[in-house]
Amino acid sequence: MAENELVAFEPSIEVNPTPIVINNLEQLEMAVNGVVTKYGQDFVVTSDNVADTKKMRANINKIAKSINDKRLETDRQYKKPMADFDKLMKGLGSKVKNLLDPLDSKIEEIETQERQARYDSVKAEISEMAPNYGVSATDIEIQPGWLLKSLSHKKLLEQIAEAMTQLRKDRDQRATDIQTVRMYADQLELESSGWAELISKGEPVSDILAEMDAAAAKRDKERQKKAEKAKAAKEAQAAIDATHQVKQGDETIDTDTGEVVPQVITVKLTGTHKALGQVWAGAKQLGVRVELVDKED
Repeated sequence: MAENELVAFEPSIEVNPTPIVINNLEQLEMAVNGVVTKYGQDFVVTSDNVADTKKMRANINKIAKSINDKRLETDRQYKKPMADFDKLMKGLGSKVKNLLDPLDSKIEEIETQERQARYDSVKAEISEMAPNYGVSATDIEIQPGWLLKSLSHKKLLEQIAEAMTQLRKDRDQRATDIQTVRMYADQLELESSGWAELISKGEPVSDILAEMDAAAAKRDKERQKKAEKAKAAKEAQAAIDATHQVKQGDETIDTDTGEVVPQVITVKLTGTHKALGQVWAGAKQLGVRVELVDKED
């Protein structure tokens, strides 16, 4: 038998309830029945016998009280052994139960140490395996199931490897999705960083591309609307200007001021930086106002 093995046992108790005997039960019943018969429902109370009836009632009350007192006294006597027994058994039970809390604390302490040891062991396995899978050990979340005693070491390694493989796969896919979003943003002439950030937030790349299409379409529509508005304003101004302008040869003359109206043309120049600078300077010398509209890299 092991040193800490206990023999199961339970109290052996013999209960022999003592019957309660009323020695003069027959006489008691006859006396009670006699009183009931004599002073029952048919008893008539009159002004002549009311005083005697009150005395009789007091005597009946004494009889009832005597019967009840005897009942209570007998009840107490009968319950006392049970109360003593109950107190004794509770005391014994408490002595045994008082052992449980300290034992629970000691067991919990050992189990906590064992859990921490398993945690440290799993963490060490992750640190050792992570470089082989091209992931960081800090990115692997230790699962509750990896800390179970019932999990074999082989199964543990398989599950850790599976988690690392999935992490690497997810990371590579995320990088691919970010590159896809950036390239599509460049194609649509959208700022890419905000859209790429949505990948990190878990939004599907297909949804992001659809949102980018919508944003580009909205921008193009606003640009077109703005251009049409500017064109309409320019045409309206030209119509107003035409009312006080006349054409003389290749020049347009303002009839109000007599001055030549400047012409605006858009040209595309291609050349070296030095050559373009000379063109720019020469134009200014001729009184031509030059404005940079766009510059190609």
